[in-house]
Amino acid sequence: MHEYSWIVAAFFLPLFPLGMVFNAIFQRIQFTALRVIILLIWPLPGIWILQTGTTLIPDWIIYWALFSAVLYGFRAVVIKDFGIWIGFLATSTWALIWIALVFGVEPDHLMMHALAFSLPLSLLTVLVAELERRYESAYTGVISGLAHAQPRLSGLFVIAMLAAIGSPLFPAFFSMLDTITHTMATLPAIVIGVVTVWLLWSWSGIRLLQDLLVGPAMPVSHDDISYGVTMTYGSSLVVLLIGGFYLSGLLL
Repeated sequence: MHEYSWIVAAFFLPLFPLGMVFNAIFQRIQFTALRVIILLIWPLPGIWILQTGTTLIPDWIIYWALFSAVLYGFRAVVIKDFGIWIGFLATSTWALIWIALVFGVEPDHLMMHALAFSLPLSLLTVLVAELERRYESAYTGVISGLAHAQPRLSGLFVIAMLAAIGSPLFPAFFSMLDTITHTMATLPAIVIGVVTVWLLWSWSGIRLLQDLLVGPAMPVSHDDISYGVTMTYGSSLVVLLIGGFYLSGLLL
């Protein structure tokens, strides 16, 4: 039984086409709190299975995982809805956990790798809810000019997006560096694929931000978020930065 338990793990650390289940569920959830919870807990059963040490993982699974990460990352490039984009990015990032494990990342560190991406995506989910409350949409084809109309909200969007796509000093950045370092020592060719995935995340995220922030300001039904709420969200981003420095010392 343990020999095939990796198949169950592949459902929670989604390998294509199993990632369609997560994305279908995530897109149908209307409550922000539930979206945050599912982002945080979905990969946990898969990580627990892999951490038991009794699962026999086939060597070829790294190619399946890399294909899944590239596919969902590429799919995110053409997405204009923030809610859908978050789901595709989550499945792309979680697929790379397989590569991290196979190439020697400590099993005890897998949880940190998952949280490095899930936490900023959860914060971005909350900000998307703020966007939907003001514009009744999170589609960049409908919304533009946010930087002019909602400067505090747009500033938080930029920083949260940078954290989600693995920009320097945030936890996801050091998670990716740790994965690349272990992969380079064993099979350097896979590094090209991992870096390509990273570039796809950045490309898709910057495209979304560009469409959202620039252009003519659209009519909005609510004022910009208050300074107090801005400080609350900003504190969460500071915690992520501190977490990044912690991971830099732990993983690298």
